[in-house]
Amino acid sequence: MRLIVIAVTFAIFASACSSEPAEPGPGTTAALTTTTTPVTTSTTTTTTTTFPPTPTTLPEVPRPDPPAPSPDQAVPPGSRGAVIVARGGADLFEEVEGDALVRAHEGLVFPVSARAGDFLEVLTPCNDTNWVRASEVAFTPATPEQTIGAGFNFADAVVVIDPGHGGPNYGATGPSGQREKEINLDIARRTRDILATPHTINWVTGEVLDGSAIPPAGQVWVTRTEGPEGADIESGLSFRTALANSLNAHALVSIHNNAAPDGPYDGPGSEVYHQYLDDESKRLAGLLVEEMRRGFTPFGADWVGAFDAGAKFRVRANGDEVYGILRRSEVPAVIAEGVYISNPSEDALLGTPEFRQAYADAVYRALVRFVTTDDAGSGFTEPPPYTGTPSSGGPRTTCQVPSQP
Repeated sequence: MRLIVIAVTFAIFASACSSEPAEPGPGTTAALTTTTTPVTTSTTTTTTTTFPPTPTTLPEVPRPDPPAPSPDQAVPPGSRGAVIVARGGADLFEEVEGDALVRAHEGLVFPVSARAGDFLEVLTPCNDTNWVRASEVAFTPATPEQTIGAGFNFADAVVVIDPGHGGPNYGATGPSGQREKEINLDIARRTRDILATPHTINWVTGEVLDGSAIPPAGQVWVTRTEGPEGADIESGLSFRTALANSLNAHALVSIHNNAAPDGPYDGPGSEVYHQYLDDESKRLAGLLVEEMRRGFTPFGADWVGAFDAGAKFRVRANGDEVYGILRRSEVPAVIAEGVYISNPSEDALLGTPEFRQAYADAVYRALVRFVTTDDAGSGFTEPPPYTGTPSSGGPRTTCQVPSQP
């Protein structure tokens, strides 16, 4: 069964890419063409950014979120996986058959860790363990563990896309005033839309084309979206990683944009953090760095970056993982830092649908290569040990599960 689902969560860590240290900080779509040489001009007061022409099929905005499923669906066997709250909402209970705590809003997604008769144990975005009636949700059991690589069918892939930040934690803010959490969400939803539809990729140019060579991914889950109209929902890192873990996902990609570069950089200073001791996470990071550099280079910008930009890890001197989403994830996970929102010309690019789509296309190409090939990736660096103090990664005490009106 192919499934497109939306969850609501948010990374509770400070600014994009400067502190846990804060976690660094379906539509027809086509990648950007590269027939025009990009140009960037700067003066003491302005920066002008240009980018290549784009196909007319470029979506101005991602597709709306899919509607909530109907209640009372046949419940498959299993005690681990994820649920989508059905139309009309679902009561959450602290104990089975106890008093309802809240009627959770339709469309919300929760990871499932256990089962007691007709009740499923779930983790809420506020990191609370509750119970929900199976008749009020659509349950998807965890996929059996599978070995990905050459010959694997992309139609069987289970992918979790995590838009970084959200709620009161908006990440970094660009010179234009746009906030990272909103950009991350737009890019994540564009990535969802590509993954949900068949495509053909021109692997010479990187163009993502209409076609049928690559089927839709089997399951696409997004950990944060707008949720109830006008809402902006938060959650802790445990919720986000629990969703990927409970599904046995093949990959978890957390989408961010960066701040505080070391200085000018010769091309896009993209960074992708991987799990320190996980070879598959490292491979995914190297593939994503390759595809970001391929997709971003045609744009014109006054690029900046860190001295160790590329595919890298962040650990303490004792080897302990710094970033919670990488530390807590039991599946291959990466944190992507596309470009620097703090840099005026890169901030300007992030404000355009053309560049956001190029970011989504890069994630898509990397995931296709990760799941269906044995490509190793490249751009690996070894940064020095981290000496800062990470944040807890938990939601604020005021965190609430959105309720059904």
